[in-house]
Amino acid sequence: MQGGGGVARLRRRSRRALLGAALVCALASTLAACGGGGDSSSAAAAEAAADGEVLNQVLGRQEAAVIAYADALRGIGEPFLRIARQFQAQEEEHVDATLKALRGVGALPEPEAEEIPRGRLRARRDYLRFLYELESGTIEEESAAVAELASSAARTTIAATIANQAQHLVLLRRALGAKPVETVPDAFENGTTPAP
Repeated sequence: MQGGGGVARLRRRSRRALLGAALVCALASTLAACGGGGDSSSAAAAEAAADGEVLNQVLGRQEAAVIAYADALRGIGEPFLRIARQFQAQEEEHVDATLKALRGVGALPEPEAEEIPRGRLRARRDYLRFLYELESGTIEEESAAVAELASSAARTTIAATIANQAQHLVLLRRALGAKPVETVPDAFENGTTPAP
């Protein structure tokens, strides 16, 4: 009987040792996951902060574009005036979308004020060329921003504003006297095509 009792005790000890080892492994896995989670959450916070900086730069440009449109509307005249007003309204929508993208990454809107130099604008064509260069510069800046953004939602938003601005270029080319075939944007419009 003593021999049978010794085996039973040994089995109980083995089970306890196995159970203890399993608990230690589970605890170690949990602690490792917690530590790893801290690393991933700090990486996510760094990505969000970087996205916030990029989006604030875009926002500064967009706000400057709205102001530049307001100035340019005085010299555009008909028949392009109504279209230019619509472009300005769309630029304001871009500002709203970028503010929403900033909220999406958990960043505050803190754009650096940007001024878009316009030089001396006298004739209607000068104003149209100014708007063309404004839109081209915005496309170029936003294209660079898309490449830097980690947030897929923010990338999608900025890519959509670029597509809209490329449409603006088509109509501005037409207003500047380009032939229909010359108004077609490049396959990958990046804001570097000169005004007609």
